[in-house]
Amino acid sequence: MKKRILALALALALMTVVFTGCAKEQAPAPVDESKPADTAPVAATGDLVDGTYLVKMEVSDHGNYPMATLEVKDGQVSSLNYNEYLADSGEAKAESNYPYADGLAVIKNLNEQFNEKKDLNAVDFDALSGATHTKGSFKEVVGMLLDKAAKGETYAPVYKDGVYEAQAKEESHGWLGEVKVRVQDGQIVGVNYVELAVADAEGVKKGDVKSTENYAYAAPFEVAKAVQKLVIDNNGTENLNLDGVTGATNTRTTILELVNEALSSAK
Repeated sequence: MKKRILALALALALMTVVFTGCAKEQAPAPVDESKPADTAPVAATGDLVDGTYLVKMEVSDHGNYPMATLEVKDGQVSSLNYNEYLADSGEAKAESNYPYADGLAVIKNLNEQFNEKKDLNAVDFDALSGATHTKGSFKEVVGMLLDKAAKGETYAPVYKDGVYEAQAKEESHGWLGEVKVRVQDGQIVGVNYVELAVADAEGVKKGDVKSTENYAYAAPFEVAKAVQKLVIDNNGTENLNLDGVTGATNTRTTILELVNEALSSAK
């Protein structure tokens, strides 16, 4: 009886070894290459739609923002122009208006790298020190431009380039408002609104610009900045959401009226 039990145990052990060996030798399950990859494909050179593309980001709390244009010809990137602009003047950052040389150097280098390599993945961001925010903005903006170019979402200018001015017809409480609107690549890139003293008065002389040093209330300056940002981000006053702009109603109304008047000759 013991011999029979021992023989049965040996047989079962042998079967286990055989089946285990067979399982190890089985080929892995075939990969279904028809299924899409986990990562989204990047638009390759030659897959882009010819045309001009533009991306403008929102004005930051520091009063500047990035904007870039991309040209595509024969399905390939022809040129990229990335810059960062000052909301007050609408000028691109330069030595004459921006004190941080490292930031300017990074913008120049990134433009040169991309225009040479025509490939965002080939741009060496790690080789550049400083200007971390600019490097991040460049990568985001160019990525958006390439996505637009892959979809054929071309850009058509909205306004004629130039600097447009308008002045209020009447003064308000001793101050006269005026605005300068700068347009580049068909986009509003700068809005500069000021109020000038119309006569000598306590603490001011005729022609002085209203400021926190000669005017006691902060609300008009806060409203002017808020409206400036909205107009630039919206590229105009049409369908502008002013719910978040409170106080200094007269200042808000004057800015919008003058911006519309200035832009009337830009269309």
